[in-house]
Amino acid sequence: MSDSSSRRTINRKQFITSGALGAVGLGLGFAGTQPAGESGGGKTSGRSKVVLVRDQAALSEQGRKEGAVLRSLLEKSLCAYTGESDPLAAIGRFIKPGDTVGVKMNVMMTATHPELVAELVRLLVRAGVSERKIIVWDRNDAGLGVEGAFTRKLNYGYGDGSVSRIITDEADVLINFPALKSHWLSGLAGALKNWAGAVTGINVQDNDSPFPFHGDSCANLGMLNAIEPIRKKSRLVIIDALWPLFEGGPQVNPAYLWQYGGLFLGEDPVAVDTTLNILLEKKREQFKGRPWPLNPPVKHLAVADTRYHLGVSDPKKIDLMALGEESGRLI
Repeated sequence: MSDSSSRRTINRKQFITSGALGAVGLGLGFAGTQPAGESGGGKTSGRSKVVLVRDQAALSEQGRKEGAVLRSLLEKSLCAYTGESDPLAAIGRFIKPGDTVGVKMNVMMTATHPELVAELVRLLVRAGVSERKIIVWDRNDAGLGVEGAFTRKLNYGYGDGSVSRIITDEADVLINFPALKSHWLSGLAGALKNWAGAVTGINVQDNDSPFPFHGDSCANLGMLNAIEPIRKKSRLVIIDALWPLFEGGPQVNPAYLWQYGGLFLGEDPVAVDTTLNILLEKKREQFKGRPWPLNPPVKHLAVADTRYHLGVSDPKKIDLMALGEESGRLI
């Protein structure tokens, strides 16, 4: 994809008019969408926006390796979310050229696709961020720039608070970039749970853990996102939903891998995860032909909203903008 084509103005006919999603999509109280240029992204009046872009071409090995499809997914979602026609202006809403950017991917089983992370790194570099100042990591394994999306041999360690020094000492901006999966402990593993790979001392059996969130179906998972440098520095959530896992997890049963081909993007991690929760529940119902609730139930979304004040968990207050092949539909 040439720079000129990748920076084209997003066609406004791609967007769903306000209220349409409830009619043709979920029917679960989502507010529908406005054209991005009219809302400009973020939270307004107690509402949050989430963007979804889908392209089945992203599921092929060739489509991922060539990069154009993944680059298009990323750039379209950023432009739709911000209302910018230029992806460099869109990513510029979240970073400055002098920033050190920490990209928190996930490498556990259904991992974030490194090719997708690499396209984010390339976009950041085009926007003026030094490749040597883009730290891609999970747990205590980190790498720099495009290479860091694939190989992570650096170790920054953890500070006194059991939080990665990438978060506390290195990064000016954090981008949360997990892959979507169901999970045997929390029901859902998305944006909120991804920070479990950024702290230490979270052993499930250790009651003296500095982050004791595993009880009660991980209801208090929001305590990780509420860590002050994570709350302060987090700018963007991007969810790799190319091949979501909708049952079990993190261990993978291939029967429950879904060829979805999607990318979700937003600023509000609770709103993003609420959307993902509905997506998985709808897929499970479709798969079984009857309601098949996630087990354990996803408790941490409401708690992250009401106790930790991290975002919006009420679907009626979330504006979902769905673009691409399934325009206007979540599933």
